[in-house]
Amino acid sequence: MLVKVTIETVPLYSLKYQSMHYPFTEGSQLWSTMIREHRHVEWYYFPGEEQIQVKIMDQIPIVKQPRTSKKIEDLKTNIVENGLLFIASELCKRQPKMTKWVSLLASKTVPTGIKEGLCYEIFPSARNVKFLEMEYAIPLENFQECMQEIHFTLKSHPFKVHFPIECRTMMGESGILSPTQGKESAYLAFHMYKGMDEKDYFRWVQSLMKKYGGRPHWGKLNDLTKDRLLELYPEYPLFLKIREKYDPENVFVTDYFKSFI
Repeated sequence: MLVKVTIETVPLYSLKYQSMHYPFTEGSQLWSTMIREHRHVEWYYFPGEEQIQVKIMDQIPIVKQPRTSKKIEDLKTNIVENGLLFIASELCKRQPKMTKWVSLLASKTVPTGIKEGLCYEIFPSARNVKFLEMEYAIPLENFQECMQEIHFTLKSHPFKVHFPIECRTMMGESGILSPTQGKESAYLAFHMYKGMDEKDYFRWVQSLMKKYGGRPHWGKLNDLTKDRLLELYPEYPLFLKIREKYDPENVFVTDYFKSFI
């Protein structure tokens, strides 16, 4: 039973957000520099396309986003990133061959620009288009080779997928079941629009991530088995002992987790 919780916070801060287009090759060359020079860096790789979107965020002195600017950004998000994406996704669901053209169009028309505001105004994004998702953490040193293989494979458009692959980085964590396992890592998130057939694409993703040492995000789709979990997390037996000590009656054991005990 939890009787006391202490939450550590930081003072309110603002962020400067930049969204840019880069050719895939140039973006790859700048990747290592970007992630060291900026607080947050995200890649959006459009399947099989030569142009990526790069999002950068850096902490700045306190400044609020102007009301007019916020309304324009909200409108842009609702219309372009949600409304048009929903329409395009519905078309792809009915005509899967269109995924190639939608991916190309998205890579060229995704919004770019700069905005500043309080962290809670800038950091979150509305996501109203439903999808299935897998996300894996791989050692940071494997990222560029992995992305090169992804790009080489998807240029032939072997899968009917138009959602971009989202890439971000994270410092290593010490938790027994942390996907980063104490190593600087890159997270790659793969999506498929709800209602479209994801099986072949996600099967390929799972195979690819095993090759590059990927550990799946616990809260998203994965193919973990107990044997595979023990391979990825050598200290898992220690976790089970600690879990049993604090929850001997299995109050917090879910149906999903039962297969791993």
